Amino acid sequence: MTISVVIPVFNGSRTLNATLHSVFNQTLPADEILVLDDGSTDDVAAILDSYSHRVTVLHQQNSGVAIARNVLCEQACGDLIAFIDQDDIWHPTYLEVQYKSFIEHPKACAFFTWHVNFTGYGDYEWSAKAAKAPGPEEVIEPLDFLKRYNATTGYFASMSYCCVPKQVLTSIGRDPFCISGVDDSYLCSLLPLYGPVVYNPSALVAYRVTNSAQSVNRLKMFELWVRVFELLEQRYDRTAEQNLRSEFRIAFASKKRQYGKLLMTAGKAADAREQFWQSMAKSSKPISRAKSMALLLSSYMPASLQPSWPPLNRQ
Repeated sequence: MTISVVIPVFNGSRTLNATLHSVFNQTLPADEILVLDDGSTDDVAAILDSYSHRVTVLHQQNSGVAIARNVLCEQACGDLIAFIDQDDIWHPTYLEVQYKSFIEHPKACAFFTWHVNFTGYGDYEWSAKAAKAPGPEEVIEPLDFLKRYNATTGYFASMSYCCVPKQVLTSIGRDPFCISGVDDSYLCSLLPLYGPVVYNPSALVAYRVTNSAQSVNRLKMFELWVRVFELLEQRYDRTAEQNLRSEFRIAFASKKRQYGKLLMTAGKAADAREQFWQSMAKSSKPISRAKSMALLLSSYMPASLQPSWPPLNRQ
């Protein structure tokens, strides 16, 4: 059983060295490390050239992280594909822990660990207690994962703390990632169709938060999330069991409601109402439909009587 590490890079020269060294310093070394330079215009090429004896470097014109990840997955030869972004850092035991989970749970379709957030562009110093988990790892069945992913995405929000068997990626098809910006959401929303997910509560990844990422355009994000669900709807209808199809539609309706609320904030009432109407059609659950109906009706009220719509940006 072999491990491939795949790293998409775009203008990541400030953080790439630290990321690569965290990969090089693993207690269980990767069998191959693939880095794809997605048309960077900074010093990424020079940095990667200095590591040419340790990594396989691929190049493409700037096409976005989704396409970059698809190319990397196609080229990777390992049985387990470990993803890491250009600015995050692994604990030295990360691959060892993930590989052990992979061996012990052959039917699992993905493996996640917990993480810590840190700020700035420096390296991250791991504490002696970092690898100690607060509890045992958990096997999350497909239906439960679909519910939890849409309710508490943060546990599974970055590919930097996710490993996926190559066989699963091959089964998904040529493009396991789609729509840059929410490409991880596309993959994670597909996972329930392929088996259980293993979650290890050890904080084995340092997730970097920088000034450039402090504000999130929630309107754009939910627009992309709705597109993800639109792309996956036929796949769920065609291949999923009834309970998964039902939960998918509940989550789809929820995303449309959230998108509609943000459209109201942006002053796009007609577009918001269309989302509320569509969210009622997506789910057969009475509570879900009642929520959508209430939002639709409130959108016609005078502004002073409408609810407080959510802010467009999240800090």
